[in-house]
Amino acid sequence: SSGINAEYGETSPVKVSRPEMAKSSKRKNCWEKRDLYFDCLEKHENEQSACSVEKEAYGIACPGSWVKHFNKLRIQARYRASIQQLRDKGATVPESAVFDEASMSQHD
Repeated sequence: SSGINAEYGETSPVKVSRPEMAKSSKRKNCWEKRDLYFDCLEKHENEQSACSVEKEAYGIACPGSWVKHFNKLRIQARYRASIQQLRDKGATVPESAVFDEASMSQHD
């Protein structure tokens, strides 16, 4: 697994406001499908067409608001990782290049 649960936590800030997601097994299934989809994207260098089956399963297992939230978190994590790689190579990356949750919400 890509460590998405470790990265975002299985107790993500997504509220369990949907009755069908109140059961632990439903949430775990959602996380599992999310992880399979994200792992597929990593394996196929983000080529979504190579992961259509996993994407569909993820969309079925998780409420749309959760999918949007998890996708946003993935984008943030990938962006931060690329900034850190640049810094590790000695590049100077201004803090203004690193966005936060507030700036992400502007992209909805």
